[in-house]
Amino acid sequence: MRSFMIVLMLVVAAWPALAETLPAASFPVPKNTYDDTGYTAIQVGLDGLVYVGTAWYGGSAHLVRLHPDTGKWDDLFNAHQLTRDTGTGLDSQSKFHAKLQVGADGLIWAATKQGNEEFTNRPEYGESATGYPGGHLFSFNPKTGQAIDHGILKKQEGIMGGAIDNARQRLYYVTDPKGHFLIYDIATNTVRDLGRSGPTPRYMAIDAKSRVFIVGAPLPGDTAAGAMTMYDPATDKLYQLAVTVDGDGKAYGAPYVIVMNADGTKLLGAAANCKYVEEYDLSTIKLTTADPDANGSITCRLAAEIKPGDTHAGTLGKDGCFYFNSSASLYRYDPKTSIAEELGTIDPPNSRDRGQVYAQGATVGPDGTLYMKFLYPYQVLAFNKLTAPKGGK
Repeated sequence: MRSFMIVLMLVVAAWPALAETLPAASFPVPKNTYDDTGYTAIQVGLDGLVYVGTAWYGGSAHLVRLHPDTGKWDDLFNAHQLTRDTGTGLDSQSKFHAKLQVGADGLIWAATKQGNEEFTNRPEYGESATGYPGGHLFSFNPKTGQAIDHGILKKQEGIMGGAIDNARQRLYYVTDPKGHFLIYDIATNTVRDLGRSGPTPRYMAIDAKSRVFIVGAPLPGDTAAGAMTMYDPATDKLYQLAVTVDGDGKAYGAPYVIVMNADGTKLLGAAANCKYVEEYDLSTIKLTTADPDANGSITCRLAAEIKPGDTHAGTLGKDGCFYFNSSASLYRYDPKTSIAEELGTIDPPNSRDRGQVYAQGATVGPDGTLYMKFLYPYQVLAFNKLTAPKGGK
């Protein structure tokens, strides 16, 4: 009996601890600024306030702002208010979908997308004069309260992804549905289209060399198991990089969320229903310079095992770790140790579907507080100082 108890104690000790619900403050998004949903557009500004882009199918998306200390929301503007668009249904400026960007001057940049996800019978897909006019780019100045419409970036295309190069004063986006890579010059208010870059992403990242990375499925006709698009400002070219997997290739899935590590040398990614955190060492990039199509390769290491689940939201913490969700589990991955830690369970208040988490975006405040956007009901959860460096440094 004594030996049986010892064995039982050893087995129980080996079981992983049940993940506890993480404490978080909930801030419901004002109901008069959206209809039923919202996407990746969430970012903390230089003022420490949380900016959120909403979605209103058949209507106009709003840019709103949360004061975390008081719970107060500001309705800053809606897209149709500035564009004077009269489109209805799926042809309206329905979504602030692209990741919000913050300039070195504090300006908040937001871009709209149409309210449609199926394009087989859409007139604009065939460049018809009717249909969605195209996604607009907006800037908001927190110091003056002024919002500016900078116009349509590409005719009849919605805007996705999003990254900012403050040194070059550029914004990068990918269009939807055709997946064109756009470069917007802030100083001259001009945009260039470099052509197809692949599927439309939610997340893009910039490295220490100011190269832009977009992870997704291969372009049509590409037989690679996975692919990544890289834009290099030094050559002003797009490169299609085939992914070489270090580990079990069958376990690889194109990541939905990517972030750059603190020193801009590694991409960290999480894929839906994948059981590994994925790490791309940018020193492994090899370009086939003789190839006129500017192709190459990059190596992905399956870095740490996690519980597979739905993954839509992730960001880099103030501690240099990668925070992301896998369904209702919140993970922290430390690229210095290659350890992934399940921090606990996310439980948004008043969830429409108990046990189901609809995470849609993440950002971090100056004190390390993690803010995540959830649906059903639409709300922002604040995990107080969760990503702050240990020791407060």
